[in-house]
Amino acid sequence: MQSKVYHILPRAKRYKYESGLLGKFEHFLKKFPLDNYVSKKEVVPLKIHLGNDGAFRTIRPQFVQKVVERVKNIPAKPFVTDSVRIAGYDYLEVANRGGYNHLTLGAPVVIADGIYGNDSIMVEAGELLSKVAIASAIYDAKSMIVLTHAKGHIQSVFGGAIKNISMGGVSAQPRNGSWKEGRGKMHFLHGDIMKWNKEKCILCFDCAKICPAECITFIDNIYSVDDKKCFRCGRCARVCPEGAIEVPITNEVFMKAVAEGAKAVLSTFEKGKILYINFLIEMQPECDCMPIADTPVVQDQGILISDDPVAIDAATLDLVTNVMPLPGSLAEGITIEKDKDIFSILHGKNAKKQLIEAEKMGLGSLNYVIDQVGD
Repeated sequence: MQSKVYHILPRAKRYKYESGLLGKFEHFLKKFPLDNYVSKKEVVPLKIHLGNDGAFRTIRPQFVQKVVERVKNIPAKPFVTDSVRIAGYDYLEVANRGGYNHLTLGAPVVIADGIYGNDSIMVEAGELLSKVAIASAIYDAKSMIVLTHAKGHIQSVFGGAIKNISMGGVSAQPRNGSWKEGRGKMHFLHGDIMKWNKEKCILCFDCAKICPAECITFIDNIYSVDDKKCFRCGRCARVCPEGAIEVPITNEVFMKAVAEGAKAVLSTFEKGKILYINFLIEMQPECDCMPIADTPVVQDQGILISDDPVAIDAATLDLVTNVMPLPGSLAEGITIEKDKDIFSILHGKNAKKQLIEAEKMGLGSLNYVIDQVGD
């Protein structure tokens, strides 16, 4: 059976609000039977990535506010949330500067695993991860709406709905636990710490500057990591310009681990209680957790809506397949390969591996049908 994916096209063909993407999105939400997913008076998390200082290409607050408004009309009680990516207090400050606050959105912004990042519940995951800590505000919810900014990612190749619920729903480190029960396990399944190549290192210190746990030092120009503070996010390896830092995991294993993380999060919900919305807008080559926002690699493709996380991510990748890269972007000048999405070409890995693994685990289907709305 094919999963349905709604596609709101980005073009505005008339000079009126209803013709623009925001207006079409609002119109869609008003007609969409959201009360099939969310019950009256329910407290509902709107799962989002809140960004970072310098990462200004996150989902624009106006779109989030429309979701908040629609949920309130059920009536239910929405809150906007993500788990700790940087220190919880700092993350809320970043969110506020990015326009995510109660005043602009009409709903509170909450750190899903608490201001200290250790409010979570252990959940069975799979053969690779065994158990992981799910952020309590997500674990305790009866339904959820997942708002995802589609973009590239150096390690997972593509950041879509599956990565959003996996990396964002799994806490970094549970109370009285370690990174081995958190999301860092997805990066470090077969190793304990990053590997440093002294010969390659140019002592730019970008790794230390990007570290959210502030656990990297260079005493006497020797790379050192505080093992207890490090929660294995892998950002240091991602930003190293010389490849002097290595995360000890293969792409194939990582993709399966991400799918397992998503499965663990979804296991805390009854079937049919989660709606996914992917925003194919300002699709940059790297994650919103970086302290920069790069030039988008392809033109905006609009908004996708589905209750199938595999289908919506597959549709996202298909919409950026066989498309020309934008001039001035990281993708400028790359050779377009038939039936390959822009992120897979750009990062030299198959973005659909995580979707294939997720389908094997029963999280959704790669077989979908598009229903275009708001033309």
